[in-house]
Amino acid sequence: MNTNVLGQEKIWKLFIKYSVPAIIGMLVLGMDAIIDGYFVGNYIGANGLASTNIAMPFNSIILTIGIIVGIGVQSIIGRSLGQQNHTNAKNAFKTAIIMITAICILTTLGSILFAEHIAMFLGANAEIIEDTVTYIRYSSIFLPFIGLMLVLDYVLKVIGKPTYAMVTLVVSIVLNILLSYIMILQLNIGIKGAALASGFAYCFAVILAVIPFAITNKTVLSDGSFDKKIAYNIIYNGSSEGLGELGTAITTFLFNITLIRYTGELGVAAFTAISYLTFIGTNILLGLSDGIGSIVSYNYGSGQIKRIKKVLGLTAITATIIGITIFFAIFSFGSNLIYIFLNVENSEILNFAVTGAKIYAFAFLISGLNIIASGFFTAIGSPGKSAIIALNKGLIWISIGIIIYPQLFGIQGIWLAVPIAELITLSLSMILFYNQFKTNQL
Repeated sequence: MNTNVLGQEKIWKLFIKYSVPAIIGMLVLGMDAIIDGYFVGNYIGANGLASTNIAMPFNSIILTIGIIVGIGVQSIIGRSLGQQNHTNAKNAFKTAIIMITAICILTTLGSILFAEHIAMFLGANAEIIEDTVTYIRYSSIFLPFIGLMLVLDYVLKVIGKPTYAMVTLVVSIVLNILLSYIMILQLNIGIKGAALASGFAYCFAVILAVIPFAITNKTVLSDGSFDKKIAYNIIYNGSSEGLGELGTAITTFLFNITLIRYTGELGVAAFTAISYLTFIGTNILLGLSDGIGSIVSYNYGSGQIKRIKKVLGLTAITATIIGITIFFAIFSFGSNLIYIFLNVENSEILNFAVTGAKIYAFAFLISGLNIIASGFFTAIGSPGKSAIIALNKGLIWISIGIIIYPQLFGIQGIWLAVPIAELITLSLSMILFYNQFKTNQL
């Protein structure tokens, strides 16, 4: 495993080598949802688009599990390699693979059996419940592959193969586009086609991701052993990032049921369009944070604190520039971008979505700094601090805003929930970083 480069190469070179592929990779992951949104919204209709968004919290559950295990094991492997403890790194990898496979198989069985109950719980009404159930059932078949893909992606980065991880995701997204076109437009199998196209693309991504571990001894981590203590540490280390994803699932659910009550399924379709649009920006920032995770964990394990400070400064500047760019892009071209996903004749719903996107855009001015802070604390093995950021950013203040702001400012006030939550969280992130520096822990 050629990981010494993480502790020796110039920081700016490492930053480019790891962050650029990670950003592209996260954009590709985001494109999966966007492809579904484009094909479903334009060729199935607004109800189909609403159905996929109603099911989104369900999909977020498996993403949460994959992120918990993936980031958790990446942090452990990175710090172990920095300490030259290769045995612990190998055991962590084997443990993670067994964990994610077992959890996903159980989740698949449960979700197939109880798809209708899940759809009803998530807020599907009579107009969209059939499509929602279909989407959940067919998506569930591929949950083990989604989980494995996420874990392998994180591990490939920490063993020095960030570009290969990116290529794997890019190839899978190209396949998803092709299959979506065939199944939705040519075979005309509707919402089922969207789920199957994504699922088969995930399967292919897993096959590609396994190849480096199979063809060369230099990257083999799989000859380790399952370790219960490591399993606990994986969950502990990754839990904070998982909480952020879980918070997204919960707040999406709250957005959906609130909008259903105020505006009906067309309001949910508007929110779905905004979600796809903002998902792109968020994934760019997540990719930036994800890219430096391996650099931070390795150098923290080897005690090279100055290198960590350098990469943090470079990342913070980059995140701010990206955030400002995304803000102006959405604010200037919001109507054109929304129309890509929401092709309806109802001008009121279109205006509702465009206004929402512009309000939401303010969050990008500061959200990158919160994302980096959360990812940093996870990378150094301080998931408690990361959890504080993740919960405040992604759950607590957004949930409060969804409940309160529509009552104060009308339904358009619901879009204020995210920018205000980011602002409050930024103050907490600054306090946590200050304390980390003050106590000489960094």
